[in-house]
Amino acid sequence: MALVEVARMDPRAWPDVRDPGSVEEIREAFGRRCWIQYMPHAGAIEVRDIGWAG
Repeated sequence: MALVEVARMDPRAWPDVRDPGSVEEIREAFGRRCWIQYMPHAGAIEVRDIGWAG
């Protein structure tokens, strides 16, 4: 949950990983133990995928 909060505080600080031609803004944030892909919205993020590192 800590990574979700970090991404929510500054959602555009993480790289944009959307497919070419996609209109959805999908960003990816990495922590020490996990990663998330999310879509930023006004003051919130929508988590699209989550996984464990390693």
